[in-house]
Amino acid sequence: MENKKQAPEKLLAGGTLFILTGFFLLLMTTGVFTGKELIWPFFIILPGLYFLYKAFFKKGAEANILPGMFLTLSGIYLLLAGTILRAHEIKRIWPIFMLISGISLIPYGFKKKRAFRAKIFVPSIAIILLSLFFLPFSLKLMTIKFLTFTTIWWPVLFIIMGLVLVSVFIRKQYGKNNDI
Repeated sequence: MENKKQAPEKLLAGGTLFILTGFFLLLMTTGVFTGKELIWPFFIILPGLYFLYKAFFKKGAEANILPGMFLTLSGIYLLLAGTILRAHEIKRIWPIFMLISGISLIPYGFKKKRAFRAKIFVPSIAIILLSLFFLPFSLKLMTIKFLTFTTIWWPVLFIIMGLVLVSVFIRKQYGKNNDI
């Protein structure tokens, strides 16, 4: 019976290895990068994938999830920074680091029980949303300056908070009527 259970895990490991190898070879054949100097991010990605494999498929400790996600996403970032994002300075792409951190927390939340899941999902979603908010300004994709934008649009925060409070009220009211 153990062989049947291990077969899908081996398929996942083999499939992931083929995907990474194909991705790397595709980057070389398309000319995105030509040298071997950019192979080193894969030495960060592979341990990250191993941590994730241990956490989700070997029923390992959930402590493996955060380092696994962080190493995997950081390795992918370093690979992109050496290839596609080469033209951007670190001071302009700093929100990507926030995005990596926020995304790293999400799989960790799935391993938690219901009460603790929200305590992880809410901050991770907040981090992701903040990074996505700051990224267009940081990359200068927005024509308006950040200070001007916040000076004009800060009242939207009140609207968002009001919508959250009203939705909580409606949810509680709906829950009371369901219980009766």
